[in-house]
Amino acid sequence: MGHRTPGPQRSPWSAVLAAALLLSCPPPARGQAPRFTIRQDPEAARLGGDVTFALELLPSGVVSCAWHRAPTASLDFEIFTYFKQPELGQQNGPAYTERETGADDCSMRISRLRLNDTSAYTVAVRHPTITTASINLTVYVPLTQPVVTPDNVTVTENDTVTLTCRSPPGTEMVAWLRDGAVVSAGGRLSLSPDNRTLTVQPVQRGDTGAYACQVSNAISTNRSDNATVTVVYGPDAVTVTPPGPLDLPAGSLLTLTCTAAAVPAPLFTWFFGETWHPGASWVLDRLSVAHAGGYVCQALNPHSGHGRNSSRLELRVWELLTQPAVTPDNVTVTENDTVTLTCRSPPGTETVAWLRDGAVVSAGGRLSLSLDNRTLTVRPVQRGDAGAYTCQVSNAISTNRSDDVNVTILYGPDSVTVTPPGPLRLRLGSRLDLRCAAAAAPPPLFAWARGNASLATGSHLRLDFGDPSQAGKYRCRATNPILGRAAEAAVLLLQDEGLSTGAIAGIVLGMLLGLGLLGAAGYLLWRRVGRSSAPISLNGAKPSASSRGESSAPPPCLGVSWGPPGLGGGLISPPFLPHRGPGCGWHRQHSKWLWVVVGGPGHLGPLPVPGGGAVGPRRMVVPCRRRSSTQP
Repeated sequence: MGHRTPGPQRSPWSAVLAAALLLSCPPPARGQAPRFTIRQDPEAARLGGDVTFALELLPSGVVSCAWHRAPTASLDFEIFTYFKQPELGQQNGPAYTERETGADDCSMRISRLRLNDTSAYTVAVRHPTITTASINLTVYVPLTQPVVTPDNVTVTENDTVTLTCRSPPGTEMVAWLRDGAVVSAGGRLSLSPDNRTLTVQPVQRGDTGAYACQVSNAISTNRSDNATVTVVYGPDAVTVTPPGPLDLPAGSLLTLTCTAAAVPAPLFTWFFGETWHPGASWVLDRLSVAHAGGYVCQALNPHSGHGRNSSRLELRVWELLTQPAVTPDNVTVTENDTVTLTCRSPPGTETVAWLRDGAVVSAGGRLSLSLDNRTLTVRPVQRGDAGAYTCQVSNAISTNRSDDVNVTILYGPDSVTVTPPGPLRLRLGSRLDLRCAAAAAPPPLFAWARGNASLATGSHLRLDFGDPSQAGKYRCRATNPILGRAAEAAVLLLQDEGLSTGAIAGIVLGMLLGLGLLGAAGYLLWRRVGRSSAPISLNGAKPSASSRGESSAPPPCLGVSWGPPGLGGGLISPPFLPHRGPGCGWHRQHSKWLWVVVGGPGHLGPLPVPGGGAVGPRRMVVPCRRRSSTQP
C-alpha cells in the first residue's frame, strides 16, 4: 500500500520488550473463524473526514491488538500494535502515517482521510492465541453534477427519442426522472446496462416532459439540469361549441368556438359558404335569416402541416313566440257536467300542450283533446279535475305559456262526520267538545241542533254537561251555500251514573288497605287477650274477687282505642251477650281486661266510648290500656 512513514521513536527497553512479546506469540490459528467483528463508523467514509474501526464481541484477557493496512496480518504493513498487558500503549509500525490512533478497546481511528486510504484493514488480537479479522474501507468523493444530452428534444409522435447521462467519476448508481418522478425500464422505455442511456420507442404524447438523470454514491447524490422532450402530434378530432344543430331567435348573439388537441397549438379557420374567418372563435352579432346555414372549422398543425376539419354545424334562425290565451278565462261547473277550454296560439306555434297545476295532462278517459291539441274537453267533470289550467306553445327556439285559468267544481256536502263519535257517556260537571266535518266545494256551512232546538253554527260545539236533561241526540247539518244541498250526522249523548274507573280503583285500594289493617289489629288483640273469661255485669258494676277467683279489681282505663264493629266479637261467648241494650261493662278474658260496649237493636243513636269515639246500634269490644306491666 506504500504507507511506510516511521512512527515515533521507541525507547530501547520498550523495543526489546515488544520484540520479545512478538517472538513469544504463537503463530495465528489457521482456519478458525474470528470470535469478534469489526464495525465501521461512519459506514460511508468521506474524503477529508474521519473513520473509526471498533471491535465488537471482543473476548476478555486480550494482551495486544495489531492493526495492518493489508488483507492479512503482515509485519511489512503493520500500522501499530496496542499493548494492553503490559500497558505499553501504542507502538507504531512501518505503515503508520501519523493519522492513526489506537485505544484500550483495540479500536483504530484514521483522521483526514485520503483517497489512497481505500484498502483492506486487518487486526490481529492476542488472547493469548492470535485471532484476526478484516474489513474493507472505501473513501468516497462528493459527486459533481451530471449532464444529459441532448438538452432539448422535439420529436414527432411514434418516432424514437434517446437521452444520455454523462456521469462524474465515483458514480455508483444512475437513475432517470421525468417531471420529478423516477422512471423504470419497461414497455416502450428501455435503459442501457449501466443506466446511462434512456430510449423511448415509439414515443407517445404522454412521454412529453422534463427529463433528468440522478447520480449517487455512498456519500452524495447529484442531479442534472432538466432536458425538455416535446412530442409533436395532432390535430385530433376538431370540436365545435356550441354543438349543432342550433335553433336561435332572430336578433340574438352567437359565439362559435373551435378546439382540437395538438402540439404545438394548431391554427384555426372558420368557413361559411364562400366566407372564411381566421381564429378559434367567430362571433355572429344580431342573427338574421342570412346567417342560417352550415359552418365548418379547420385545425392545422404548424410543425407537421397536418390538418383536420370539424363536422358541419347547422344554424337555423327563428322568431320568438308571443303569449297564448285560454278561453274562457275562469270556469265554475257542477260535478258531472262538462268543461271545454280553448287555446288561442300565436303564429309560428309548432306544438301545444296543456297543464293542470303545472303538470302536463294527456288525453285519456274523461279527458279528450282536438287534433291540433288546441281544445281540451273533460266529460263528465269530477271534483279531482279542479285546478289551474294552462296551455303552453313551443317552436324550435322558444316556449311561452298562457295565464292560469281556474276551473272550480261544485259538489257536496259528502261524508258528514262528528268527532268524537257516539254514543258518548258523560258525568255531570264534565265538558265536551264536538267537531263536525264534511267534503264540499265551496266549504259548507254548519249548524248544530238537539231535537227541534237550534244550538249553534260553525263546525265546533262546546257543551258543559251540568244537567241530565242535556242528554240526547246532537245533530250537525252541513249545507253547500251555492248548490243548496245539505247532509247531516248525529251523535248520542248519555249520562254516566256509575263510578268512574278512578273511583272504582280507589275503592278497591281502600278495601285492600282496610283488610290489611284489620288483620294486623286482630293479631295484636289476640296476643294481648288470655284464654280464660268471666261474666261481667253490663250495668257498669265491677265483678267481685270471689267471682273471679282473684282479689284485684279491674284497673281504671287510661283510654280506649277502637276500630270497626266486630273487632272483638269473637272474644265473648254467647252467654254473656245481652239481648237488650245498649250497655257496657268490664270483662276479663284470657287474663286481659276488656271494656265491652254493646249496642242493641233499640238503640238508634251513637253510643259514647270511654276515651272518645262512638258506636251505633252494634257491639264492639275494645281493650283497655294498662297503667303498668304489673297490672292486668
